[in-house]
Amino acid sequence: MELSTKLAQVIVDRMMQTIPYNINMMNDKGIIIASGDNTRIGKLHTEAVRVLKKNEILRFSHNDPKENVQPGVNIPVNFHNQTIGVIGITGDPQEVTPFALLLKSSTELLLEQQSFQQIEENKQNKLTRFLFRWTQKDIDFDTTQNLEKEALELNIDFYFERTVIIIKCSAKKLLDLRLEQDNFHLNRSVNTQVLICKDLSTVKRCINFAHNHNFRVGVGSTTKNIGKSFYEAQTVIKISTLLDKDYIYYREVKFIQQLLTTNLADKTLVEKFSMLDNTESGTDLLNTLLIYLKNSGNMNKTASDLHIHRNTLLYRLSKIHNLIGLNPHKFTDLFQLFLTLLTYLNHKNPQLKIH
Repeated sequence: MELSTKLAQVIVDRMMQTIPYNINMMNDKGIIIASGDNTRIGKLHTEAVRVLKKNEILRFSHNDPKENVQPGVNIPVNFHNQTIGVIGITGDPQEVTPFALLLKSSTELLLEQQSFQQIEENKQNKLTRFLFRWTQKDIDFDTTQNLEKEALELNIDFYFERTVIIIKCSAKKLLDLRLEQDNFHLNRSVNTQVLICKDLSTVKRCINFAHNHNFRVGVGSTTKNIGKSFYEAQTVIKISTLLDKDYIYYREVKFIQQLLTTNLADKTLVEKFSMLDNTESGTDLLNTLLIYLKNSGNMNKTASDLHIHRNTLLYRLSKIHNLIGLNPHKFTDLFQLFLTLLTYLNHKNPQLKIH
């Protein structure tokens, strides 16, 4: 730990607001790094060098221009049994010594606090790096071994089965959700919070929290493979966003994800959807189809959600039939419409694309 110029100057400036004496702070080489007299910064303080060597208080009652020393007291600053700097206060040694002792204690306390904060910050950074790598989908054998070693250092049971949850919100919004020990939070991006949960009760609490705040949530499977669970939770979020439907668990979207990865959709039909989406009326038709599919073909619910008359819905579905060549009222045609719309939306939104 070293006495930084920035910290030293802050201490000097604040202290000199309450005492009528000039203060100098020197580093471990005796160079003045902070002072109430800017002209002295950067100069060697010879008496400070002696203080550093002897690790004791030195008082001076006379002025020595040749040695760049003025009357006052110089006192060592210690950190973990090492002398890392010197505090000097100019003035009558008897008057300024109590101030110097108080400033020494305050400075050493600040250094201890700063050191503790740095240690905690380093721990948190190390944990964050570990969690980020732990949630990678495909990791090789060497990476797994390295992660296992890091987990041991962080006192984490690497092979305990856990569940990954993704909540779409800012880290600040998640402050009210206090996780128990052995459950972890990773701020993956500005609006993507990843939670790695060790027990079912925590999983349920996280889901309830998301629902109560109207945050989109995705839950992966419970497994030792954290990367797999993260990918599944991420897939839930993507498909929920893609279809504007609140899925929660990966098992709810697994079939949809498999459909997307098989490339079964007819390219000609996908192109027709793209052409439709380039017109205002066509976009309305695609939205109508999406709501119709979300409601499993329920006419009354679809009309209600779209705020249109049932006859208007029938007209739109008929128009889809005429333009696309598939009848939304027939099961096999409806399935093709679903697959085509799903594929089109997946390609339209590359940031949500399912691979």
